[in-house]
Amino acid sequence: MNKNATRWKRILAVRAIQRQMAEIQLNKCAAEVANLTELGHRIGAIRGAAQPVSGGHNGAALRSVCELTARLDNAQQALANPKRLAIETRDRQQRAVVLAKQSEMIVDKLADAITAKDTKLSENRRSGTAIFRKQNSGGANL
Repeated sequence: MNKNATRWKRILAVRAIQRQMAEIQLNKCAAEVANLTELGHRIGAIRGAAQPVSGGHNGAALRSVCELTARLDNAQQALANPKRLAIETRDRQQRAVVLAKQSEMIVDKLADAITAKDTKLSENRRSGTAIFRKQNSGGANL
């Protein structure tokens, strides 16, 4: 393997690592979005379950249920902005993964082209140094 091929192989390894790092970050972002979504569902389930049942209630019980639902509504609203930011971050990281994959593919194609070019030049040099003998054309020895 010549100097150029080794260099391109190192560059390709760096690009592969960059792509892997971008994919790891994407997985973290996706997990954060899933976590926030699940948290929103749990808050909604708790709020749905916190309804007064039929029957007699005193004012303190009704006030505590109303206070709980108000707090859960506030928590649900407070969750909207972090969830939106997490989704935007995930989408941005997804674009970064695509760019990293494209960069890796470009370097791979360039490495293949350089290797093919070096191989062709090596073959040309090897054939250029070979001794060619003139072929007799059959009956020219008369």
